[in-house]
This record gives sequence, structure tokens and C-alpha cells, in this order.
Amino acid sequence: MTSLQTDSADAPFEFGTKAETLGRLAPLIVGASIPDFYFFTLERWRNSRQDVLRSIRERFKGNVVAVRSSALIEDGELTSMAGAFLTRLHVSSADEAALMEAIEQVVASMTGNARDQVLIQRMVNDIAVSGVIMTYDMVHGSPYYCIDFDDETGRTDSVTAGDSVNKGLFVYRDARPEMIRSRRVAKFLQLARELESVCGCAALDIEFGLGRNGDLYLFQVRRIALSGQWHPVTERRVARQLKFIEHFVVECSARRDGVLGDRTILAIMPDWNPAELIGTTPRQLAASLYRELITKSVWCKAREAMGYRSLGEVELMMMINNHPYIDVRHSFNSFLPAALPEAIGSKLVNAWLDRLEQNPEFHDKVEFDIVHTCLDFSFAETFRDRYAEVLDGDEFQVYRNALRELTRRCIAPGQDSTLDAALSSAQRLADEALDPIIGGGAHQYLARADYLLTQCRTLGTYSFAIVARHAFIAEALLRTAVDRGALSQERLLAFKRSVRTVTGSMVEEYASVCAGTLDRGIFLRKFGHLRPGTYEVTSLRYDERDDLFLDDAVQVLAPEAPVFALHPDERTGLDALLSAAGLDVFDADALLAYANKAIAGREYVKFTFTRTLSDALSALVVWGELHGLSRDDVSYLDWPTISKSLSHPIMDYVDRYYLDKADAARRSMTVAHAFRLSHIMYGARDVYVATVNRSVPNFVGVGSASGQVVELTTETSASINIAGKIVCIGNADPGFDWIFTKMPAALVTRFGGANSHMAIRCAEFGLPAAIGCGEQIYERIVSAGRVEINCAGKILRPLYGT
Repeated sequence: MTSLQTDSADAPFEFGTKAETLGRLAPLIVGASIPDFYFFTLERWRNSRQDVLRSIRERFKGNVVAVRSSALIEDGELTSMAGAFLTRLHVSSADEAALMEAIEQVVASMTGNARDQVLIQRMVNDIAVSGVIMTYDMVHGSPYYCIDFDDETGRTDSVTAGDSVNKGLFVYRDARPEMIRSRRVAKFLQLARELESVCGCAALDIEFGLGRNGDLYLFQVRRIALSGQWHPVTERRVARQLKFIEHFVVECSARRDGVLGDRTILAIMPDWNPAELIGTTPRQLAASLYRELITKSVWCKAREAMGYRSLGEVELMMMINNHPYIDVRHSFNSFLPAALPEAIGSKLVNAWLDRLEQNPEFHDKVEFDIVHTCLDFSFAETFRDRYAEVLDGDEFQVYRNALRELTRRCIAPGQDSTLDAALSSAQRLADEALDPIIGGGAHQYLARADYLLTQCRTLGTYSFAIVARHAFIAEALLRTAVDRGALSQERLLAFKRSVRTVTGSMVEEYASVCAGTLDRGIFLRKFGHLRPGTYEVTSLRYDERDDLFLDDAVQVLAPEAPVFALHPDERTGLDALLSAAGLDVFDADALLAYANKAIAGREYVKFTFTRTLSDALSALVVWGELHGLSRDDVSYLDWPTISKSLSHPIMDYVDRYYLDKADAARRSMTVAHAFRLSHIMYGARDVYVATVNRSVPNFVGVGSASGQVVELTTETSASINIAGKIVCIGNADPGFDWIFTKMPAALVTRFGGANSHMAIRCAEFGLPAAIGCGEQIYERIVSAGRVEINCAGKILRPLYGT
């Protein structure tokens, strides 16, 4: 690792307190100005209060100031104490009473040491940007400038306060200058590098502001106290591996036989959303199972069966240093009707990629905001608004006709219905019962896992991919029926609440167990396979937990699904839309029946295939135990490595063979966590300049709630009290369905789309929710401890100080 002390021919810079450091920097830096400031010790304040107040009045001449702590224990080499003490902003230096009150409050928040200081700093007016730069990743010591800034509120403290939606990016320290496209970001980096040189220290925490007149201001500089804990080779390792990642990203955009489009985009959330389902840095077993069961070929084979373009067997998910990315070009190809000429398909794929690049906030909503995956009731209007210049008149008609035929084929009832066929396959999987293994060896348990995963893929995830696509089609038709006025938004929500899914039954039966009216064995035989973290072997199943039924005050959010029936005018309106679109293979009532079947079926098939997957994971746990491997060890082994021993005997002590591989995987995961990669990568630049995209939440319902936040993880006890609270979950899946028995006020998830599992659950129960709010917003909400959610107003914001 490069030394964190930089070379300097002059005497070394000496850090002091917050105020002393600013005073020593003021005559040395040229890239920014330090707002006028004044500081004094607590001893002086106690002995000469009026002299201090007079000095402040004379120095700041009535200007508004900030009153900050400058304690001896702050900003040290080994500990920063950042945010430990109070800061008061926007205090008038002319108002003696207000100034004295602010100083007393700051003094009271500190340690009481007479040598501690209070810093009075002129507030800068008309701020365009305020932000913080960490010159290294604070946790791992990775060689990135980590910039978090607010260019909307005009406040100087919004980033450090954490109560606004800020922008973030990570710039590799040796990124080429041409990779920095923003002139103002280049200016921020220039200041950071100047401070590194002046201070003789490369590990700095810098607070800054940019005035609307272009002037840059420096508010604070401190050393990053955690730098002593960083691994010494992290910087060299990241530098070496970034070159390999750059080469891979460039190669991904090369032309590919059988795939349309001039380039690709790699992103963590479009189409099958690995960020939601396995996380942004999953362990090896979870990632490999997700690939085996879905993203290797199942995803596109299912679409091909429904009438979409045939792609053969192409990978949907790329693993870049243990980070999963979706190849968006492959995804977009799979949404083209099979009958569409390639020339038109190429134009569409390129246009869709361009729109995603111009609107990265749509990366978790591509099926609704980028691509037309079916002919909905607003197709002509939305296509014209988005892609008016992409196709000529004849090409548009060809595309529309192909999309119409695909949609008619998908929604038409009868013996050729792919929806009915998929539900039938899932039922066969659900009906299969295997005899328990009694006294078997490790090989037998591994063979059982292999068989279960094969069944899960051929009957489970394949069927789920088809039913989920039908649910997307139903959602598109219903949404655009609202757009066209045939249904109101409220009536659509009422319909969704009428859809009875397997979760509704689970909630009722769970409550019955807790109330003592249902035997827990009956419940666990039906629902015991559920685990938070569907693909994660370290996550315990319901039937492996001892905390599931500790709450005797469980209530049911929605004891009965309300009956929904169309009004005559709604029926007339929907029939007219179906006829005009050429989708009159059924009438309005049949449309709702189709939507009901697809939405409920989606949850049923997921429930069914996750049972088989969960049983396979349980077999792998026993296989591991018989070889002396813990669950944690098994989680670091990928499935091909494990399953190979079914046909290739291990020519060594088995525990040593697998433990060595698990240890190597652990080391690779440690390296992976040190990388800061963009959520969306358009090309080589995004390998070195990683943007943290702000996600726009998918709001469910029109309700609202505010209150205390409770964050749940896969280790959280099910006995936790969440009644009336805002539940926050990172990766939401069926294993968290128990929350709906506990009367939460609302749900917020880090990742997830409009048709994700939790979105459907919340619609069913009428629970206000913000699904997929993104990492930045999610972290701020959790850290704030309280949040307001207003689905009708599309508001999600942390509540501080309440």
C-alpha cells in the first residue's frame, strides 16, 4: 500500500484541534478559502465571557455564524469522535442572547476539559453544493476518493447530518483525468489532492462547500482515524484487479453472434434483480445456485416458450469480483417478440439501452419504464413519447403487430396456455414426496441435493419464470387501464387486495399457532421450509428456529380477502380497451381472472420451488456436517465444486479439500468488499468512477405512516416487537412473511421492484410500503431511527430530532 504520509520538503504539517488545524491550513492552501473563524477555550469562556462575546461581535459584524465544538479528543490520529458533540448553525452574531445560548449548548455537549475549544465560523451564504470527501474508503482503506454531496438543499450540513438525499461517487485515486466528466467533481478532487500534499497525509476526511459563484470553501479537515486498521496490501490488490475488470467490461460490449445491440450495460437490479434476491456481494453457494436455477438458461428458455426471441443459452448474470451484474443487452433481447425482424429489434435494443443510460433511476423498473414487454392499453402513446424517432411508420406497425400477437398468445385461455402449463408443472413439484434418508452417508445427501435442485430447475424456477412474466403482463394491462380511465387507482388497489395468495393462509395459520388453536407441527409441515435469505444456507428455516412462536399477541392484518366485482361502467371501459387493442381473446371479467391467476400463481410457484430449494440446502447442511464442515464453510463453496464429487472422487481428505477451498473463497470475499463498483456500468470509465445511483422507491398503496424504524436481518428473532413500527429489510423474500402477523405500520426495503414478492404482499394486506429505495436512502432511514412514508404523495424521508 502506498504510504499514507506524502513526501514534503518543508517541515511536516502538524494537526491540532479542529480550529487549530484550520488556522494552520489557512495560509497554505490556494484551491479553497476557509471562512473566517474565531475560537476560544472553555477556560476563557468561563473567566471572560463578555470579552469573548465582544470579540465575536467585532469580528463577524452581525453575520450569521456556526458554533462548533473543537475538543481535544476530536479529530485525533486514532479516534475522530466525529459528530459526538453538538453544532449549532445559523446563529446571529448580533444576537447576544442567542449566541450565548448556542455556545452554552455546545459547551455542555463536550467533556468539560478547560482546554477544549469552541469554534465560531462564519456561515457561507448561497451554497450550491456541500459535501464530504474521504480520500480513502474509510472501512477497508480501498484507494478511492469517496465523495458524498448535496446539490439541492443549499445547506452546508446536509451530508454530515444525513437527513437529505445526497449523491455519491467513488473515484479511483489513480483514475485518468479524462474519466472525470464533471468539472465541479474535478474541482473537489483538486482540493483533496492539494490538502493531501499540504498535510503530508493521504488519509483525510474533508468537509467542503461550493458557492453559486464557483468559489470553493473548506470547512473542516481531519485524519481518518481508522487508517491504522487497514490491510497494507489492499491498495496494490485493488489497482491490479481493476485492470482485469476494465478489460472484462469492455469485452462484454463487443458484438455477439445471435444477440442484437451495439453494446451492453451491466447493472445490479434490472431483470431478476440479483441485488434484491442474493445481495450485492453474495457468498459463493448462493450466487452459484441462483445461476444454476435461473440466470444460466432458465430465464430465457421460459420467455422463448412464451413467444419471445430465442437466445439459445446465454448468461444473464455476470459475476465481477463476487458482485452480480445483469447483462442488460441480453435481458432486452429476451423481451423482443420472436417474429420481429432483426433490423427492427436492433434499433429497439439500442434505443432501450440509450434510455436506460439517460435515466439510470429506471434500472429497477425496466419492464415498465424502458421496455414494452407486451401490448398494453397505452402502447402507442408511451412509445411515441419515448421513442418517436426510433422506428418509421411501417416498422412501428410491424413491431406493434408482433407485440399484439405475442400478447394475445400469452393471455389467451385454452390448452396452449403457458400460464396453465406452468402452474401444472409447479403442482407436480409440490406433490412430489421423497422418503427421508435414514442412516445414509454424505454421498447420499449430496445426491439428494442434486436431485432436488434438478427438480427445482425443471419444474420450479422454469415455471416461476413463466408465471412471473404473466404477472408482469397482467400488471401492465391493469396499470394502463388506470391510465386510460377504465379503472381508478383506488379500485385497482381494491382488486389487488382481493387476490388471495399463499401468504394470506400462512398469516392466518401462524396466528392460530400463537393463539394455541392450531398445532405447530401442522404449520411447520406446510411452511417450515421458509427461510429469510432463500438461497443462503446459513439462514435458518422456520422449522429450525426456536423463536418463531414466542409472541402470543399476534394479529392478522387482513383476516379475509375482500370480494371484488367490476362496476358496469368499469366492465364497459375495459371491454372497449381490449377490443381497441386487438386483445379481445377474453372480456373484462376474464382479464381480472387472468390477473388474479397470474399474481396468486406467481406467489404459489415461488412458495413451491423455494420448498424444494430449501430442502436441497438442508441436505447440503447434513452433507457438510458429515464431512466436518459448518454451514458457514458450505456457504463459501460454489455448487459446481460441490456437485463435481458425485462423479469425480476427491483424492484427498475431504474436509481438508473443501476447507481449503472455503478459506480461499473467504479471502476472495474480503477482497470483493474492498471494491467500489458502480451499480450501473456503461463502459470502462464506470470501473474507475463508481456512481451510487439514487433509486426511486416503488410505492405500494396510497396509505401513509410515520414512526420508529426497526431493521430486520436474517438473524433477527421472530419474537421482536414490530407492532406499529416501520419495518426495514435489505433483501426481502418469503422468509420474512412472518412480519405480516405482527401489525407493522409500514415496510421499507433496500432493493426490490414493483412486482417483487414484498410489493405483492403489501398490496394484498393494504400495508403502506416503499419497495427498493436504494442503498443511500435506506441507510439514512435506518440511521435516523424514524421515518415518514406517504405513498399517495410518494414521500419517503427520515425524521430527525423527533
